[in-house]
Amino acid sequence: MAQGVRKTITIPGILAPTIAKRFREFGYSCFSPFGVELACYDVRVNASHSVTLQIACDTSAAQDAVDRQIVADFRPSKERNGLLVQMLGKVRETATRFREAGEMPALSVATERITFPSPIWPLIDHRWKDLGYPSLSAYLTGLIRYDLMIGGPHIFTSEDCRAEVQDALNRETLTVHQKGRSRKILLDYLIEREKGQPLAADELEIIKSGIARRLKSLSVM
Repeated sequence: MAQGVRKTITIPGILAPTIAKRFREFGYSCFSPFGVELACYDVRVNASHSVTLQIACDTSAAQDAVDRQIVADFRPSKERNGLLVQMLGKVRETATRFREAGEMPALSVATERITFPSPIWPLIDHRWKDLGYPSLSAYLTGLIRYDLMIGGPHIFTSEDCRAEVQDALNRETLTVHQKGRSRKILLDYLIEREKGQPLAADELEIIKSGIARRLKSLSVM
């Protein structure tokens, strides 16, 4: 593996087994390439984190409640059928199920090591701070939560870990970042499909803020 910038991060312990299931879906043998893939995609898209940032800045108890619901709802599948997708279609009953998800003690953490490509690391280091996350770990956890709450396929898999492919992806990430544009994320398109029409950016933000509030309300149910 080419030299890069190595970091040690923490992720919620309740999510750790589900994250392992998720990265194995794409043929990854460890967390690092999966985490790098999520971060590089986020840099290229340059979209707001309306849902996951609100969760990351809430109390530990609120985050734990959301994570328990994510675990309860996650199913490896080629379909995009995660928690966020389900919440768009109907009001869900979540009063007790999240309390019963898994045996991992609440608020525990797991440690993961991740190696970022050297050319991309400065972008990622700036990105999490610019978005307002309290730490790199919180930023990566936000990316993971979003990924688990959407589900479905990824564009890239372990087959794209070859050095020449990674170099091309790094160049693409740098080029797209230099353009400084923001793109819609899948959640935006799903919201518009549910509403039956395109929506302005401020309308999307209002809806996503409401989704975040519903997710965080799990902690008081």
